Amino acid sequence: MTDSLILAGGKSTRFNSDKALAHFNDLIIPNVKYTANLTIPYVDQCFISTNANNYQTIKKLFSKQVVIQDVEPLIDCGPMSALWSYFKITKKNAADLLVIATDYIIDESAIDCLSKNVGYIEIKRVPYYTCCHLKIKLELLEKYIRQKNYRWRSLLNEANCQEIQFNGNVKNINYPEDLK
Repeated sequence: MTDSLILAGGKSTRFNSDKALAHFNDLIIPNVKYTANLTIPYVDQCFISTNANNYQTIKKLFSKQVVIQDVEPLIDCGPMSALWSYFKITKKNAADLLVIATDYIIDESAIDCLSKNVGYIEIKRVPYYTCCHLKIKLELLEKYIRQKNYRWRSLLNEANCQEIQFNGNVKNINYPEDLK
């Protein structure tokens, strides 16, 4: 049983506005909605992780998907916060997740690739760590929390989530000028 976890809780400080609510894919809908819609055909349930600032706005965009906020003790700790919140909401001890951030120009071919392979997308030696298929046990995440180690890449490595060579297109958007 695979779920998707859409990462929409970033601060977007370099972009100067909330990337989850911006639109820079091929449809004029917020990136969070676009990304969630891409994953829905591949998963049992879609979860959208938000921050306190955009929770209400994003919640209004979804009727069937579960919109969650960061849960103590991990508030504003990036993807680790989203993963922790997912475990707390679902009360699962293990997860099989497509984890996709909302700051990518991405298409269905990337989601299809991830659905068939555990790992994170890598294109021409550029890793996209928050575009991954992750199988993980709660106890590994709890170990990282106890150590106050919030490095997503380290967690992926220890969860045996390795690079998947991908020949399609994925582009990470950090600044408005990245859209040109």
